[in-house]
Amino acid sequence: MKLLFSLCFLMSVCSVQSQTLVIGGLEDITARNNQLLHNADSLVSFTIRPLSQKRPPKNNRLHYALLPATLVQQYNTHHPYGWNDGSMMAAKGYQTQLSVGAWASLGPLEVQLRPELVYAANPPYQSNAYYGNTGTPTYTKLFPGQSSVRLSAGPLSVGLSTENLWWGPGMNSSLLMSNNAPGFLHGFLATRKPLKTPLGTIEFQLIGARLTNNNQYPYENRQLQLAGLNNDGRYLSAYAISWNPRWVPGLFLGMTRGMQRYWKDVQGSQNMSLLKKYVPVLANTFQKQNNQGDDTLNTDQLASFFLRWVLPQSKAEFYVEYGYNDYGQNIRDYMMSPTHSAAYLVGFKKIMLLPGDQYLDLGIEMTRMAQSPDYITREAGNWYEHGQVVQGYTHLNQMMGAGAGFGANLQTIKATWVSRVKQLGFQLERVERPRAINSIVDYPLGGVPKWTDLSIGIMPQWKYGNAIIGAKLQLINSANYMWEQNLNRFNIHTRFMISYYFNKKDGDKNTRF
Repeated sequence: MKLLFSLCFLMSVCSVQSQTLVIGGLEDITARNNQLLHNADSLVSFTIRPLSQKRPPKNNRLHYALLPATLVQQYNTHHPYGWNDGSMMAAKGYQTQLSVGAWASLGPLEVQLRPELVYAANPPYQSNAYYGNTGTPTYTKLFPGQSSVRLSAGPLSVGLSTENLWWGPGMNSSLLMSNNAPGFLHGFLATRKPLKTPLGTIEFQLIGARLTNNNQYPYENRQLQLAGLNNDGRYLSAYAISWNPRWVPGLFLGMTRGMQRYWKDVQGSQNMSLLKKYVPVLANTFQKQNNQGDDTLNTDQLASFFLRWVLPQSKAEFYVEYGYNDYGQNIRDYMMSPTHSAAYLVGFKKIMLLPGDQYLDLGIEMTRMAQSPDYITREAGNWYEHGQVVQGYTHLNQMMGAGAGFGANLQTIKATWVSRVKQLGFQLERVERPRAINSIVDYPLGGVPKWTDLSIGIMPQWKYGNAIIGAKLQLINSANYMWEQNLNRFNIHTRFMISYYFNKKDGDKNTRF
């Protein structure tokens, strides 16, 4: 079988050395496909990203490279639509993001600077008492973007970063960590490559992060409405871990967990050990103990368990993630009410070879965050908001997990023809949106009409010189828009991306491109 378009080939053609693969970018997606095609490391789980590329040979020489210059432009004709776009925001109208940067390493030290400049026209759109707003200004902000400083030794790495993270096996959604919100400042201890043990390989990432909000702009987990919330910073302690049992090749089992508190509460915790104060995600149990580690300290947590099973002979993979947004009272509580405060996603991906260096990339994924029927007797509320932290699981007002919207149910079907860099993709998508929180009448049993978005999209991509050009055209029918009966609205979501890969300039033959 001919060697299909691989990540290393892409690097040689485009002349770039990037230390980490940008989540959702061409290299990131190609690497996952290559694993199904036997052209990538079979021990990498692809459940803790961004991935690190192979480093240049270890020596005392300085290695450096320019990173791609990327311009992304986005437009919504009627109302906000789209997610997993990092530092961009949910807005109608025109929006653009520009990023460029450089990477360098010297011995164990690596520095990556890749800031992002975002502009959003943010014009008013049709809204009502339950959804949207008309009073937000234009948006211009410079973010540190996909930047990091790290020290690496063997398979481990420690440092500071503002890069977007993605935890879990999902392709379109992640319950706890995705690139839907802007990257946040975090310290981390992580594996750079699978860590070999007698029981198999392990990958993990442990972070401590600062989260903020901006009351000038709407909140995604409050139906894009303005909210006069406090501006207290929050501290997030979180981890993701993945295990590949040595006796089951291709199977990855793991979990993610995150706990956040207001920073002032963290600083005021005088009687706590340093572990419980700054790494509570490792110190606290998974059930209520009626002690200082529980809700009395305004702690909000999320946790999920996941499975990804790669079937290389079939060039396919199956994955599932199941999560909770609250403690169980005890083991019996988890057993008797397993769906309370729960969300899940499930997906399947298959690659079909075509003549020559071509293939079809087929995928289906379903995400459910709406409450299960037991809300009638036991309300769980918004999956991304708990009473202890009013901003919910957000950074700069955007949800850090699944970006489709709070409590949304999302189904996506994709089919993409791939021939080296050239691609042509088609997508069908359905989003079912609940209305509000903490009331039975806010769900279909209460008589509120369902707001459902049904869309079809086309996604071409091609190469021109040193540039990779991609586009997306999505036609969306919003039925019962804003939960108003028979109010149907048509929306067009467009996206245009161009990435320019610079030529090698430093003359260092040891730098990989």
